[in-house]
Amino acid sequence: MSVVRTSGRRVGLAAAVMALAVTAAGCSSSGSKTSTPQGLTGHQAKAFADKQISALDASAATVLRPKPGSYLAGKKTVTVLGSTTPANGDENPYAILPVTRTIGSERAGDVLVDNFNNRSNFQGTGTTIVDMHPKGSVSVFANLAGAKRSCPGGVGLTTAMVQLKTGWIIVGSLPSTDGVTTTAGRGCLLVVSPKGKLVKTISAPYLNGPWDATVKDDGDTATLFVDNTLVGLKHSPTATAHGGNVVRLTLKQTASSPPTVTAHTVIASGYGEAGDPTVFVKGPTGLLLGSNGTLYVADNVGNRVQKVPNALTRTTSAGVGTTLTSGGQLSDPLGMTFAPGGDLLVANARNGKIVEVTPSGEQVGEDYAIENTGQDPAGSGDLFDLAIDPYRHGVLFVKDDENTLALLH
Repeated sequence: MSVVRTSGRRVGLAAAVMALAVTAAGCSSSGSKTSTPQGLTGHQAKAFADKQISALDASAATVLRPKPGSYLAGKKTVTVLGSTTPANGDENPYAILPVTRTIGSERAGDVLVDNFNNRSNFQGTGTTIVDMHPKGSVSVFANLAGAKRSCPGGVGLTTAMVQLKTGWIIVGSLPSTDGVTTTAGRGCLLVVSPKGKLVKTISAPYLNGPWDATVKDDGDTATLFVDNTLVGLKHSPTATAHGGNVVRLTLKQTASSPPTVTAHTVIASGYGEAGDPTVFVKGPTGLLLGSNGTLYVADNVGNRVQKVPNALTRTTSAGVGTTLTSGGQLSDPLGMTFAPGGDLLVANARNGKIVEVTPSGEQVGEDYAIENTGQDPAGSGDLFDLAIDPYRHGVLFVKDDENTLALLH
């Protein structure tokens, strides 16, 4: 893989796309799948996951060449598009949100990125959403520090960020006062206007550590899925629990009235959670809603991607759901996005790989988005969220170690 880095200037989204080179597709190879034993709870499940991930670390050099016809085939270049650190020094970019419609200060083709850490690098304290413009400039779309009093525990912006058709932005907060889970608050959802102004805070018992989100938007109504990572997790940097869940929120809104929650239902539960001094917290992360109503959940602690059927209509919890894929090239799965064509692209914290998975669960390719620099193991938690770029020529991802937004193409 070649890496294009900026030197004293930023490479814009549009410029990067115009510079795309034609590259050869990778060789074909079959992905391996392992089965996660069912019925494990508590320390047994975590021990199994730790053992599985350790085995993957030992074979991190294994390469699953993208199969011909897969989305990742031929994508070998990483172009750094710019810094995600605003003037206030916030760090650790998490959510990536390509803007799809021009409303207010939101411009179609821009990419919004939020920050989880402040300038002191304390996790759970970042308050800014930056706007990465197509020509390479960066501005602050929103600074949500004003929500510290209304959001339980303060503000630390997470991967839970969506844009509604009416222009409202909803972003999750999982806050801490000193960067560790010992002082973590329940958090909330923050509603931001199309002009970047905080207009509302949504906090309730059904929100406890909102970590990621996905939405089905029908205009005046929408269905928002949010996963929680602090349910039952004690205030300790090393505590473990199996209370992680996904809640479905029914919203109503108009262009002039911010979204209001009219109903909520826990549709999945029992995912592993763990406080971690290095990465703050582990738990259910990436969420994707398929066209057939199946919700896909990146189960970080279980090192697998789970399926929750009938996510739009079910009235009870499906537990952790059923396994789409586990093991193989997965290693601490985090953010996910759909590739054009319907495959899932899964970011992995521990090995720095983007792994492509078919809707039937076959791992058909991977690419090192975060490579081994010789100083740290490949990955080292530096890869978090993913999105298809607005021009649909590659995969946007954040490089947490460099505080940048990059494009794999």
